[in-house]
Amino acid sequence: MSFKLKILAAAFAFSSSLSATAAPRTYIAPAAERDSARAIADAYRGLSSKIPLELYDVDGLAESLDYDVAAAANFVRDDIAYDPYLGVMRGREGTISASAGSSWDQAVLLAALINTMAGEAMIVKGTLEKKDAKRLLQVSFSDRAPLSTGLLVEDVTEALKPFVPKSRLDEIIAEARDLEKNADKNALAADRDVSELGKSLSASLKAAGVSIAQSDAVQTDRLVAQIAEEYVWVRYRNTPNDPWVDVHPAFQNAVAPTVEPEQFIAGTVPDDRLHKIEIRLEIERKTGDKLERISIMSPYKRPAANLALTQIDIGIAPDTVRSDGEAAFFIPIINQAPAERAQAFTLQGLTASAEDVAAGPAIFATVGSKYADALGGLNATNGKADTAPRLSGVILTVVHISPGGASTSVERRLTDFRQEIPQSPSRLVSFQGVIDVNVGRENGARAMRDVMESTASLMRIVPYFKAVIDGKMTPEEAHSHPAFAAENSEPVWSEMLSAGNAFSPDGDNTKQLVRIAPMVSMQRTQNVGSADGIVRKTIDILTDETMLLAKDRGAVSISPSGNLEQGIRGTLVEHVLGKASNDTDWKRLKTGAVLKSVESVATWSNQSIASLALRDRLNADSGSGTVLVMLEGSDEPLWWRINPETGQTLGMGLHGGQATIEEAIMKRISLGIALGGWVMSAQSCVDTYKGNTTMQNCCVVGNTMVAIGTAGAMGPVSGFFKPVGRGLEAAIGYIATQLTLEIVSAPLGSIAGRPIESVCKKVTQ
Repeated sequence: MSFKLKILAAAFAFSSSLSATAAPRTYIAPAAERDSARAIADAYRGLSSKIPLELYDVDGLAESLDYDVAAAANFVRDDIAYDPYLGVMRGREGTISASAGSSWDQAVLLAALINTMAGEAMIVKGTLEKKDAKRLLQVSFSDRAPLSTGLLVEDVTEALKPFVPKSRLDEIIAEARDLEKNADKNALAADRDVSELGKSLSASLKAAGVSIAQSDAVQTDRLVAQIAEEYVWVRYRNTPNDPWVDVHPAFQNAVAPTVEPEQFIAGTVPDDRLHKIEIRLEIERKTGDKLERISIMSPYKRPAANLALTQIDIGIAPDTVRSDGEAAFFIPIINQAPAERAQAFTLQGLTASAEDVAAGPAIFATVGSKYADALGGLNATNGKADTAPRLSGVILTVVHISPGGASTSVERRLTDFRQEIPQSPSRLVSFQGVIDVNVGRENGARAMRDVMESTASLMRIVPYFKAVIDGKMTPEEAHSHPAFAAENSEPVWSEMLSAGNAFSPDGDNTKQLVRIAPMVSMQRTQNVGSADGIVRKTIDILTDETMLLAKDRGAVSISPSGNLEQGIRGTLVEHVLGKASNDTDWKRLKTGAVLKSVESVATWSNQSIASLALRDRLNADSGSGTVLVMLEGSDEPLWWRINPETGQTLGMGLHGGQATIEEAIMKRISLGIALGGWVMSAQSCVDTYKGNTTMQNCCVVGNTMVAIGTAGAMGPVSGFFKPVGRGLEAAIGYIATQLTLEIVSAPLGSIAGRPIESVCKKVTQ
């Protein structure tokens, strides 16, 4: 079959309008295949419907409480634990899912429940006395009930068993039961790994004259003052004739404080009390020795509580492929549509407005004419070649805005052409990413629902993926086929959703981890044509701010050394999720130089003959009082980024979080590549394995498995960390993902009558 494409990735911008304007259908899957796909999709949607609404939804919770206002007040007070972070980070739905929240999040949830029940509620703000704020900090150590899982193992196996051979079903169930049985043992082993790494890092820091405190009284006093200043509660009544009742859910069953009301909030939460995330994309243009940045989209800013409910699909999509295999220009994409005020740009670094772009098959034809008019002589440059403008980079910036307005930003250079533009640059400019905003431990119900719904949608498309593999439909036809409309193929990064709780250890009566800001992470994929792999996938934690509270002889304090261990834990989970190699295994690498200043970073970089990109990363990580501990023994430089004052720690590398893998066959990663990326990877398969039809087909099937999302994160992650405080969630997640793998493999996993594993053996070794 031919993979010479005229259009690569317009599918990034498909919308529901496509079905009305799509090209004539050139292929309809056989009825038997469509019926089978529909039955499987119905099974997944049936599982989604079994997940109780009250585990993540305000209306569902209100119904489960029989619309009893007093019951709602009792529920939030008794069943929603207090976490001492500032402002609104989880929102009402996230607070239900986490069964915990700040005084703001608890109040937002309770007010929403009461108003849903036709009662009347308002949020009241006041300032606690210091003794009450200290007492509230103690409340955060109260016992917490285990989080519910929402589904049972039997639910999953019963729904999916008609589509999997019984022998394989029995094997998967047995594997999952072992996983559940060993969850406690695995969690203890992970804790030992974290503790040993923490001791090793602390020793290296101490030898370099850097110490991290076991407890910090100054930071603790600052936290107590913030808790006092930030305090809110709820005032409600059932009917207008009833007296107002004050309820202080943050204090749970402890004695409520006496506090004077300073502000009444009956409408929306003040904007300055929200945690917000802002996303920006810029290009960098080089003209001679001058570098300048140009924004290519309006900043995408949303409350963290909203973004935690759904993942963000982000990318740079090429328009068309010329005869030399390169794109004429590129457009930034947010949630499979052109970003607000998107700027189309070229490899020359020239830009033009693309805000008139309409989604659908004619998207780039429309842009092309306006773009050419706007730029005039697109390929014409005046003057000497070394002074002509050219694209030198694509840069992503993620900003966290805290309640009160303070902000922190993180940059990732996604494309680096500062030295030169390489061969086949379009593949390295184009990327597809999924950004996840995690606001703390959750019961997993929302995540499981999202994965089930997304898998159900994609199962309906499987016959059409199969048609391309079998040569019954070309990628050009797939590009404009209604089966691949955006509403059918929106990607979900299921590893992070399913394994999010692995980032947060179980608390006890001596320590409690508090997420003080959202964890923002990204899975990004780029297509690289090489003999070793086609798709490069990077798992990258962008921001991860936590606070470890320790309780000793009744006194609660902030523990920077405990926070260091939490940073190690997050890095190890990231490594497992990214399925990175042993060469980048943080547990195996020895510590080397400790870089305490910008000057020491420069000295190390010069001695190591570091690349420009590596110098950028080291310089970015060495600011704001952080210390870098370099590691030895890896192919690419790795280091620990540590803030000695707070203990904030994260493992870093050239690509940010260094969980990067390149493979042609990746059967167990998540829904991370939309159709545009899949079509592009198909072209890469052809280019890489010219003259070898078997390997071309093998590669296409492997990348198809990536595109449709045969996830398997819960198995490996649960081997290191115990999610939700027990093994049941691990077992459910493992069974669901393994059965999905088996179901999808059945129609796609056979080439020329042989299983994919044997055909692709050379690639996967």
